Amino acid sequence: MRNLLVTVLFVFALSSCSSPRFLYSWYDYEDASYQYEKNQTPKSEENLSKSFQKVMKKQKGSRLVVPPGIYAENGYMLIKAGKKEEGLSLLKKEIELYPESQVFIGRIVKQIEK
Repeated sequence: MRNLLVTVLFVFALSSCSSPRFLYSWYDYEDASYQYEKNQTPKSEENLSKSFQKVMKKQKGSRLVVPPGIYAENGYMLIKAGKKEEGLSLLKKEIELYPESQVFIGRIVKQIEK
């Protein structure tokens, strides 16, 4: 009985050492976003765009979906760059994936579509 208890405790101790699983994979988005806000240069904009693409295409988080706000922020940047249709489609994807964003992003979409 004592050996069984020691074995169970040992297995429990080892299983509690696993690394945490995150909901989303952000990769280098945080740094790229900070650099873009700090120095709005073509290079920092390109890096942020690459970061958006990586986050949208390679999700390894436990939810396996794009994190909230990524479609919206990327869409807004595309609209500012003159790619209105592409940007609007990303804003609509944000609303589709996160319906709670409808109130805020829906107004932006309506203003852009006018």
